[in-house]
Amino acid sequence: MTARGTAPGIRARIADLLVDGDEREIAFIERLVASFLERAPVMLADLDAAIAAGDSAVAAHRAHALKGAAANLGVSGVAGLCAEAERLADAGRLGEALGHPGLLRSALAEAGDRFTEVLGDLRSGLPIVPRPA
Repeated sequence: MTARGTAPGIRARIADLLVDGDEREIAFIERLVASFLERAPVMLADLDAAIAAGDSAVAAHRAHALKGAAANLGVSGVAGLCAEAERLADAGRLGEALGHPGLLRSALAEAGDRFTEVLGDLRSGLPIVPRPA
């Protein structure tokens, strides 16, 4: 789904980060988002490699790190998948997490689209938190 409002977690978190919505704040948020979108694929590749190697300890650590980065910006889909991968790794059931990297790639792509929408709305002066129906 690509309609605005499909990622209320992202919109709500960006709104939480705003105080005045001035240019400096917007630029700061854009840097945070850019950093996440740049680092997340590397973090995912590290997680994927740990899962493929069957290294539960490293996989749990990598999943935990990506979960935290995603949760910090309201990317709940990614954070949830990472939490599940972390639980599986901690339980020694890493084989059940083999599909997680593919799901995470899709979730990260969706998050990138949502960030583009939210930042576009922010730059345009539109409200970033959807109003209740």
